[in-house]
Formats: sequence, C-alpha cells, structure tokens
Amino acid sequence: MKYWLLGAIVFSGGAAAVEGLYQLLSKQDTIEPLVMMEKVEAEHPGYIAKFDTELDEGQFHYQFEVIDPEQQTSTKLSYRATDGALILQRQRKLEADAQDKLEAGKWLAQQGMEFSTLTRLATERYPARLLEAHLEHDLDISYLEFRLIDTNGKRKYAFDIQKLKPLPMLQWER
Repeated sequence: MKYWLLGAIVFSGGAAAVEGLYQLLSKQDTIEPLVMMEKVEAEHPGYIAKFDTELDEGQFHYQFEVIDPEQQTSTKLSYRATDGALILQRQRKLEADAQDKLEAGKWLAQQGMEFSTLTRLATERYPARLLEAHLEHDLDISYLEFRLIDTNGKRKYAFDIQKLKPLPMLQWER
C-alpha cells in the first residue's frame, strides 16, 4: 500500500512539474525560442548545434551551443528567457567527439538553411512547446532531434535534414 501511495505522489509531482514547465514556456513575457534562435544566428558566426531550456534558481534560461567550423570552436551561450539578456558566454576549441555535429551542420549548410528554420519546419505540425533541439548524425543520417512539451507531457522526435521530413522510427514518449 505504501509503495502505491509513494508512486501516486511521485507521479502527481512529475505531472505538476511538466505542467509548470509548459506554463513557463506559454507565458506572454517569455520570448519564443525560435525568436531567440534567430537572434543568436544573427549575432554569432557559425551555426547553432544545440538549443535547451533550463530553470535555474527560479530563472528561466535558453541555452545554445554554436559551432564555428572555420575557427573550430564551440561557444556556449545562456540567455534569460524573459528579456533575452546574455547571462553566460564561454568559448572553447572543438573536441574530437564533435564530428557528428560538424557532419549534421554540413548538411544544414548544403540545404541553405539556418537551425531556426529547420526547427520551425520540424515542429510546425505539433501543437506543443519546444524544450530542446540538437543536431545529430548517426548511421549516415543527419537529423534534428527535438523534444516538445504540452499538457500531456514530453515527447521526443527526429527530423531528417537531408530529406526534410520526420523520421517516424525515431519517436519517444516520456
């Protein structure tokens, strides 16, 4: 009996957390993730390889990783979601394991597309809010993996960069 009760408490707490995160993303004083992506693309050389949301000490942030293949650097950026203020910027040389991001970025460039445009195209069919998105390259396929949230929970999807269509075999619920 006590395990059932504990499970009910954990589940209801998780449901409240999902709803709370969804509400934060839906607030009118929160800048839309795609708008922030476009700002990052305009202000930083290279391409976005990763976007994420984070709630840190009551502050809602958007985090980005920008890859500059010419300089062989990775720049981590963190912005406040309410006003777009830059909170953190840290640059370092690309590590050896960044090959998948470089390969996916190459396909993105061949499509003549920005990360924000790809993300908009991939997510437009879903009535949910964007939590995270990142470029992947695996099994000779370059794709955008992204996670959405709505009042029913989180779901993860994949979108083929080369064919510009969903990868239905890569869908997860959580």
